[in-house]
Amino acid sequence: MTPKWRELADRLAVQIRRGDFAPGQQLPHIRDLVAAGEGSKATVHAAYKALEAEGLVTSSRGHGTVVRPQAPARPVRLVSDQVVLREFTLDDVDDVLAIIGDDTVTTWLSFDSRDRAQAVSMIEGTIERASQEPRTEFYLGVTKHDDDRVIGFVRVGLSGVQAGKLGYAIAAKEWGRGYATDAARTLVSYAFKELTLHRITAAIGPDNAASIAVAQQLGFTREGVLRDHVFTNGAWRDSVLYSVLAHEWSW
Repeated sequence: MTPKWRELADRLAVQIRRGDFAPGQQLPHIRDLVAAGEGSKATVHAAYKALEAEGLVTSSRGHGTVVRPQAPARPVRLVSDQVVLREFTLDDVDDVLAIIGDDTVTTWLSFDSRDRAQAVSMIEGTIERASQEPRTEFYLGVTKHDDDRVIGFVRVGLSGVQAGKLGYAIAAKEWGRGYATDAARTLVSYAFKELTLHRITAAIGPDNAASIAVAQQLGFTREGVLRDHVFTNGAWRDSVLYSVLAHEWSW
């Protein structure tokens, strides 16, 4: 016999997947479902925990249980003024290695330079996470309009309630051409419009003037310093935290 909490979780999961509850919408309070005859407090709590384990909702103090953004039915491909953002494939290994294996680039990132095996592992992980439902990461390759080779990457990882963390990198030989700004603007717009995020942050090294300029150009606000935020290049490094809210975003 199926436990009552499992029946409730399955019924709510169906409602979430067919859109009865929108991304970012709070599910009914536990006490309201108890009052509606859905079971005891323990039963409803167990059902909500099951939904959270399945990645359909997230719970936090003060916000209750909230529906997470669902994965798009098709691979993401975004065309902007200067670049195209697309899903990674294993054919991108050499292009990705030229970026994450270059000390000139990684000195500004949150990880040290990586070898070919690590580049393969990175792409495999990105492809696997892109297939998960609901999707919690949008990690896309950056290409030019007339050339499908990857010249960079941009990422929004979903975290918390309607929140995301932005990251981006461009191959050193392509610096100074506005690709990072265009790629970041395009993905942030997608995250606010299609994923209904409320807040997006970017944690940037204090000495990374070029990346800070990108955040400022896009209208991000400096919030403060995250002390000893990442360990890279053999030492702890602070990050400066920038953020932008949906209602502040310039479409």
